Amino acid sequence: MLVSLFPFLCGDEQEDRVGFSGCLPRSKRDGNRMTMTLNFTLQRRMGRLCAGAATLLTLTACAPPSAGPELADLYGRAEILYRTEAKFRTEYDPIDAPIDAQALERNFLKLAFNSEEQVIDNKTIVPGGTVQLLRWSSDVTYSSIGISLADSRHLDALALRIGGVIGRDVIATDDLAGADVKIWMLNGRERALLRENVADRFGESLGGFITAWTRRPELPCIGMISTDPKDDSLSVGLIFVKAELSGNFRRACITEEFTQVFGLINDDPQARPSIFNDDQEFIELTRHDEYLLKVLYDPRLRAGMTEAEARPLVRRIVQDIPGLAGP
Repeated sequence: MLVSLFPFLCGDEQEDRVGFSGCLPRSKRDGNRMTMTLNFTLQRRMGRLCAGAATLLTLTACAPPSAGPELADLYGRAEILYRTEAKFRTEYDPIDAPIDAQALERNFLKLAFNSEEQVIDNKTIVPGGTVQLLRWSSDVTYSSIGISLADSRHLDALALRIGGVIGRDVIATDDLAGADVKIWMLNGRERALLRENVADRFGESLGGFITAWTRRPELPCIGMISTDPKDDSLSVGLIFVKAELSGNFRRACITEEFTQVFGLINDDPQARPSIFNDDQEFIELTRHDEYLLKVLYDPRLRAGMTEAEARPLVRRIVQDIPGLAGP
């Protein structure tokens, strides 16, 4: 979900135990714009998760936890609820959700050139609107802190898969400060430490968004992308995931946030089968998602294009995909 563009700021480059130092290399700081994403919002389901046997309690009355085993339990119950609603599907090419050229073209244009309004506590952080094409101009490096061995294996496999689709090398590195994409998996104590330094590290506006993530259970994971004003290409991605997540919920957060930092930031309810959809019906990359990424990184397109500029090219690109049925 594309939220907004902000000036991107970092604090002094000094070491700390959670790895917040060097969040953006100094050479990339001046003039960069920041795009914020927020995924897996549980606002609509929190009431049901907090409900008693007879009474549906409100979010405030339920007083859901913000960290620790209680939050882990809440996320576990959320996953169960998603599954009872036939969500969290993992099929690559589901037979009940066929995709054709017309739908692919429509979905790409909605996902690549639009953003959604983001509201927290009835306050609009940033308005929605149209955006220009976002993508990386070259190979992409990524690094992480706090993830498990299973997380790392999943992330490496996902990076290899995405790289093969977009024609870029997506490479793991131990250099967090220098990595293009930085991933933090943080527990409650570490999120509290982040709150203490968030304004200095990330600036007031962006810091407020990250602080909301650290406190609110309905925000299990968030991501941000920085663009280079020189050529409008992506320059840095930041991903924050709560360590209390487990199972497929944890895997789904990693998959969606990591995939979205490659440029398709928006979500749309008609994008199906896809992870670029707020309903979380699908939590693994589908064939449709791979087509969307393939279109985004086609050499006929470039970072910074408007929808009007890209539309005729997108139609030709989609028509060139082998085996994709026409309208």
